[in-house]
Amino acid sequence: MAHVSDTFRTQRDDSTLTTLCHNLLSEQVQTWVDLKKAYAALRHVRTRGIRCNGFSVLLQYNPGRIISSLAGMDRTKDIEHACFLCPQNLPKDQQGILYHDTFLILCNPAPVLPFHFTVSHVNHCRQEIMPYIGTFLSLTADLGSQWLVLYNGPHCGASAPHHLHFQVIPSGKTPVEKEIQEKSRLRVIKKHKGVHLYEARAMGRECRVLEGNDSIAITHALNDYMAALKKDPLTTDEPMINIAGFFDSKNWHLILLPRRKHRPHGFYQKGGGRVVVSPAILEMLGLIITPLKKDFEKLDASAIEKIFEEVSLKNDSPIDGATKPKERTS
Repeated sequence: MAHVSDTFRTQRDDSTLTTLCHNLLSEQVQTWVDLKKAYAALRHVRTRGIRCNGFSVLLQYNPGRIISSLAGMDRTKDIEHACFLCPQNLPKDQQGILYHDTFLILCNPAPVLPFHFTVSHVNHCRQEIMPYIGTFLSLTADLGSQWLVLYNGPHCGASAPHHLHFQVIPSGKTPVEKEIQEKSRLRVIKKHKGVHLYEARAMGRECRVLEGNDSIAITHALNDYMAALKKDPLTTDEPMINIAGFFDSKNWHLILLPRRKHRPHGFYQKGGGRVVVSPAILEMLGLIITPLKKDFEKLDASAIEKIFEEVSLKNDSPIDGATKPKERTS
């Protein structure tokens, strides 16, 4: 297959997946001019922290993410233009690691962090998590605790909702990862077959954490949670959700962030009142990307809290399959 620089099927002592990813990025920044420019620009991004009511966020001024922030504004163009994640449409200089023969690990051309990868299916298939949760879990295990695997639902942040993909970033770079380590925040709301479902409190948005050491039990628990989130149980549409996962040598940890809507009202305002913050998984984890300088400088705790309140499912996502969430807006 074109664009494949290496393959990974099972963990090998002399070539771990992390090593392959590091080697891929090292080679790509030398051979792919656009990626080299993107990583050079990344050195100049600005960040600032904001303390909100009970939680923190980190703003990042990153002009290189403007295309991702505006993705999906015109879905007709998405359909008319060739899919940018299909292997035959990748840039000629882009290379990747073939993962378990079905996914390509690629260097993200618009990085948010010094290591940022996209993991896309080799075939053109729609964005949905449950048919591929096994791959998501195996990817977290193969990468290990130093990495975080990300999933954006097709209606709440995926830049290519028509083509299945995940993202990978280094772990420990987002506020939520650190906040869920505070045991006082976590309240057990369900235990079943070794899997714990926690509510993470005082986060400013609905946040649940699934933990367990059995991938099958984790899969069943997530499937139950997703089914309970559905407004219409007869629909095949995936409920709006962002998911992050990591593996700590024995347990999987999935951070679940259910959503009410994709973008806040301010995103669609005209003129100077517009705020170009398009919450996807990174923003819901507290790393808020602002491609415009004015938003980076203007946003404060009150504005951030309002954004989360508007786009999150709040406190009405279900604890178990017996509770139906309130109606969500699109």
